[in-house]
Amino acid sequence: MSFEIDTRVLKNAVQLTTNAVSKKTANPILKGIKLAVEDDELHIYATDLQTGFHKWLKVKDSDENFSTVVEQTIFLEILSNLTSDTITITLDGVLKISGGNSVFRLPTMDPYEFPSLAFDVTGNSISLDRTIITNMIDKVIFCALKDSSSLSRNLNAVYWDFRQGGFLNLVATDSYRLALSESKLEDDNVLSPFLLSLKSMDELKTILSAAKTEKIRVVQSGSQVLFDFEEDNNQLIFNVIDAEFPNYLGIIPQSFITKIKAKTSEFLAIMKRMSITAGSEEYTLLNIEDGRIQFYASSPDVGEAKEEIDVEQEGRNLEIAYSPRYFREALERIETVEFEFDISDEEKPTILKPVEDNSYMFIIMPKRKS
Repeated sequence: MSFEIDTRVLKNAVQLTTNAVSKKTANPILKGIKLAVEDDELHIYATDLQTGFHKWLKVKDSDENFSTVVEQTIFLEILSNLTSDTITITLDGVLKISGGNSVFRLPTMDPYEFPSLAFDVTGNSISLDRTIITNMIDKVIFCALKDSSSLSRNLNAVYWDFRQGGFLNLVATDSYRLALSESKLEDDNVLSPFLLSLKSMDELKTILSAAKTEKIRVVQSGSQVLFDFEEDNNQLIFNVIDAEFPNYLGIIPQSFITKIKAKTSEFLAIMKRMSITAGSEEYTLLNIEDGRIQFYASSPDVGEAKEEIDVEQEGRNLEIAYSPRYFREALERIETVEFEFDISDEEKPTILKPVEDNSYMFIIMPKRKS
């Protein structure tokens, strides 16, 4: 039982499984990938029981159908270090990898113990533009909570909110800040809103970055969502998170006491400098007065920093504090020359958004002034 395949093609395919393989598990089978040869095609499967991965590749000189499971990390490391353009893979008790003068023999696991993955799901479907959805994910994913405990799983995720009229909102929050990106879809079909874990989103980002498919088919079936990359012979299936996402529309302030317009790059550079002296408290004070902002940050270990710039101001003067990191990470994703931030109150949410672009926004909470 053997076949021949291009080394680089196989390595790239196995690399795509990295975020779908379970890293922390007592079950060794979940650290592996399933290799199944059927009619001159190699099917590669991976799952952590939350995300399912499937990709298929053409192979040469396949003499018999077979399947096995091999540990993903070791297999990928071998493929990454082989110098031969093609390799021969043989299953005979162990998995034999031959390329040039190199021969590796790897232990295998029983493919019948590998979780069953069904990718032929049916249900409501929609078509998404790869470039648009990639950009939307980049705008929001950084705001998701990094803690993956069961109590916070609704925030350790990205919310996909399909809205009437053919709109999609992607939303993420860690309860201190929020990112929202909106797009008008070509497809007017509406799916039910769903939550995808941050780990699932990382795998989706990986596949999107390597994909050639321009129109991705998304199929919703019960508690699962399938992303089909037809031109790439690649499929992802996710179990959606059964948890309630916060009412993000209710968080967005509707009235403001002060509105500021400034140059994005200039403000970003200042917040980077403020971060140096803000220390672990992540505290930067902004004194906004008559079209001028004075910045101040200090910490016992680093010292203090002061800076000021002219801005366009509408509304009253005030003094307000923010985390320079939260401000900076939002500004890094604003693509316009100018941005505006609208302050509803010293202790209520502030909106940051690009000038003349309503497709995305960021909300950050001010810090209590010390």
